[in-house]
Amino acid sequence: MQPLREAWYCGLHAIDIEARRRHNVGFAALNAAEQDALLRAVEQGALGDDGWDGMPPAIFFAKRLLPDIVTLYYAHPTAWNEIGFGGPASPRGYVRMDFDRRDPWEAAEAKPGH
Repeated sequence: MQPLREAWYCGLHAIDIEARRRHNVGFAALNAAEQDALLRAVEQGALGDDGWDGMPPAIFFAKRLLPDIVTLYYAHPTAWNEIGFGGPASPRGYVRMDFDRRDPWEAAEAKPGH
């Protein structure tokens, strides 16, 4: 597998070549069913060699396309809600960033001898 940037460039270019070969338009112009069918062919490794530069389509799908897209999708707070994740725990004092300020729920620190 090529380095990240090269793998993405090569893979997306090859998918677009295949879309043009099969449908005479680029991947973005295909309808949802045609896009799904083409991505299934990538997943199964059932594409020709045009544009892949020696990178197996199934490896691109399994090692780049799927993990990168899923990671990107679940990095957004809207997706967190979808799976019931309330977000990362915030450190103490996260809301009140000024010196000696507290979040509304925090108790004042004890000052011994006063």
